[in-house]
Amino acid sequence: MSVIDSLISIARKEIGYKEGVNNDNKYGVWFGMNHVSWCAIFICWVFAQGGAGSKLLKSASVLEIEAWAIKNKLTVPVSQIQVGDLLCHDFTNSGHSEHIDMATSAVDFKTHTLTTIGGNTSSGIGSQSNGDGVYEKHRPIASIRTVIRPKL
Repeated sequence: MSVIDSLISIARKEIGYKEGVNNDNKYGVWFGMNHVSWCAIFICWVFAQGGAGSKLLKSASVLEIEAWAIKNKLTVPVSQIQVGDLLCHDFTNSGHSEHIDMATSAVDFKTHTLTTIGGNTSSGIGSQSNGDGVYEKHRPIASIRTVIRPKL
């Protein structure tokens, strides 16, 4: 099994996990920073569980991870997304990334969507950048601001 397959398998096993009151979650406890937005923490946890923790900046901040990836030339165009890439999303067109998750499918260029797994998102209509759990989502590529491809 490749590192990417392993990471996706680890993330997939977490689908359905729900946080407690005030963002209380096992990933924040693991990170040492609970009760905060935890999408980036979830991705760091997945990488650590898969033995690839050193391949990603350990940060609770999507913006820090994005800046680190840009500085280290670990980004690719949206048109080149591959399974296992990390996707920084700007759901509100604010001009900055608000959420990070992992691509688990190739882009469907007919529908302009792809499948992802991420933490601290909503299962349905709720906040996609500060939800209540780990979910598999079908996301529009239009929300993607930065694609990160760690060297695994």
